[in-house]
Amino acid sequence: MAGDDLMQKIEQARDSYREEQERTRREMSEVETLVRQSSGEVDKLGQREMSVSNRVRDLEVNLDKYSKEEIKNFFAAAQEVQMRLQIMRAQLEQMQGRRDMLKARYAQLGEVIALFDDAVGAMRNGGASSPSGGEADTQTMIANIIQSQENERLRISLQMHDGPAQSMSNLVLRAEICQRLIDRDLDQARSELTGLKTAINTTLQDTRRFIFDLRPMTLDDLGLVPTLRRYTAQLGEKNNLEINLMIQNLEQRLPSHYEVTIFRFVQEALNNVVRHANANQVRLLLDVTDGILQILIEDDGGGFHVNEMLASANARKNMGIAGMRQQVEALLRGEFNIESAIGRGTRIAAAIPMP
Repeated sequence: MAGDDLMQKIEQARDSYREEQERTRREMSEVETLVRQSSGEVDKLGQREMSVSNRVRDLEVNLDKYSKEEIKNFFAAAQEVQMRLQIMRAQLEQMQGRRDMLKARYAQLGEVIALFDDAVGAMRNGGASSPSGGEADTQTMIANIIQSQENERLRISLQMHDGPAQSMSNLVLRAEICQRLIDRDLDQARSELTGLKTAINTTLQDTRRFIFDLRPMTLDDLGLVPTLRRYTAQLGEKNNLEINLMIQNLEQRLPSHYEVTIFRFVQEALNNVVRHANANQVRLLLDVTDGILQILIEDDGGGFHVNEMLASANARKNMGIAGMRQQVEALLRGEFNIESAIGRGTRIAAAIPMP
């Protein structure tokens, strides 16, 4: 009976994730339609802007053929088209960003559902007949999967609140200031609009970095190696950290779930360096030898007592050690190891059988 109850709970959890995946698919389809429509509008406005620009250039060459009113109308029309084009392009970029985030979420949900399917298959093939061992292991795995998902959702919501959401609130306030200044001080309004444009561009770049951290599109398009090169370069530049990346004998693409899991493993390890290590340098090595992918992350930070950290549930949670171990050992059937000492930095290693 206990095995049946556990099976039912697992299947209910899997079905809830399937429902969420279906909702994500529908929203993704709607956003994709909006992206196509907006792309068409941007193309039309681009053609119109080109036509207006050509007329303005003709006007500048032949000023004596036009009246002041015609000149004024030409420039006003050109300004209006350019502004509308900029607005539509910004809206299109926002929708494309939303579409990419939904794609990433859809893929993540698919990976979780696949894990649930594996768990259900394992129980039906004999896991439920030995509740003292297999059932406990399966229940722990499912609990870890669900907790990992909730932790990731919490992390994303906090990052959205402290990052793009806060920045957009500031943009709204600055836009209101510009609106009030238009009727009172046109020169000051222009100055504020210039600053607003710079702030919007900064927010856009921050949002793109956020999307890349959430799910790098290059991971699907180009693979693990180019994604790691870009990620480590951006992370090092942002945090004033020297990251020495070495990749050997890893020219071929790996299955998608391998690349995603390995990237998340490296990402969590490097995030720990940034958050906790107070390091100046990091060495990241990926090397394939005799069918085994060796991953090594070493930093010159402050280090810590490994046994104390492993004994502390909060410390393990804060550093994501349980998740990293699960990624390597449970998902990729590899081996995980962590070494550290006060004042001597930290060394994280994984050995993963190549598929």
